[in-house]
Amino acid sequence: MITEKLCLAGLVLILLFLNGTATAEEAPEKKGSFNIQFENDVMDPGASDRHYTNGLLFSYQTGENRVWPWLDGWARRHYFHDPDVRLYASLAVGHNLYTPEDISTTELVVDDRPYAGWLHVDLGLVGQTDDVLRTMQFSFGIVGPAAKGEEFQKWIHQVISSPEPMGWDNQLNNELALMLVFEQKWRNLSSPGFLSGLGLDIDLSPHGSVALGNVFTYGGVGGTVRLGQGLERDFGPPRIQPAPPGSGFCAPRGGFAWYLFAGLDGRLMLHNIFLDGNTFTDSHSVDKNYLVGDLVSGVAASGLGMRLGFTYVVRSPEFEKQSSPDRFGSLTLSFHF
Repeated sequence: MITEKLCLAGLVLILLFLNGTATAEEAPEKKGSFNIQFENDVMDPGASDRHYTNGLLFSYQTGENRVWPWLDGWARRHYFHDPDVRLYASLAVGHNLYTPEDISTTELVVDDRPYAGWLHVDLGLVGQTDDVLRTMQFSFGIVGPAAKGEEFQKWIHQVISSPEPMGWDNQLNNELALMLVFEQKWRNLSSPGFLSGLGLDIDLSPHGSVALGNVFTYGGVGGTVRLGQGLERDFGPPRIQPAPPGSGFCAPRGGFAWYLFAGLDGRLMLHNIFLDGNTFTDSHSVDKNYLVGDLVSGVAASGLGMRLGFTYVVRSPEFEKQSSPDRFGSLTLSFHF
């Protein structure tokens, strides 16, 4: 019942949002962007079904400055102070799955992370200038059986003929999941002579992030290098939290563009409900590592008002008895409508 109410609330918010921010005759720059993000360890060549095993996110971001007047005024006064900032608002519905490495046993795996599902709705404000991307996002949802992680993973495994996960009776308990995230990314575009002759650009994009809540609480810093064409169209593909920031939009103007990228994100993880266990009730937990890093690399291409991006992630061990890093892929499709 909780799950159905959360989904219904998210759907109502999205319908209201679309109704209040879009028009049928707006120019391409004013159109919104729809993003589909899929993350899964099956995209690792040595695929292993474990830990952060699946993430799915559907999001909508308004066109430039298509934000309710009262929200626009508040945002410019209190968070986005640059007079030239272009404001966007975003809404998303997402679902994440976490399991221990051994999913074949019904017994509690005491030295591995708990089973958990996370269903969430995210409301965000995005401010962009030519060189800076700043984001503020509020996430609310549910962790536990009401998130339907067991049903979703068993259905997926049945579809792809994978072994049935047997230990979901040991998952985290139901808990309201709240989180506030602040991110900023700087873009330094350049075209050195030796690259300009090849028609290529390069940029270095440092970033910082802070998350507060009973899902994740952390501070993160890092940077990304991109090499290719049309780098001014975006700030890199978006990712599912926790992750380096990216843009949920890609400028629709121009022809085909592409770039390769690589980066590093380091986080001081003060709280992670998927390792620390439930906040207000007893549940299984493990001793987490406070320092966690993501090494990322990938490619993105855009054209005809669409963008396709792929990111390969190597994540350092998140808890003390984790034997090796996690590896997974992230696939993003963005398009204007």
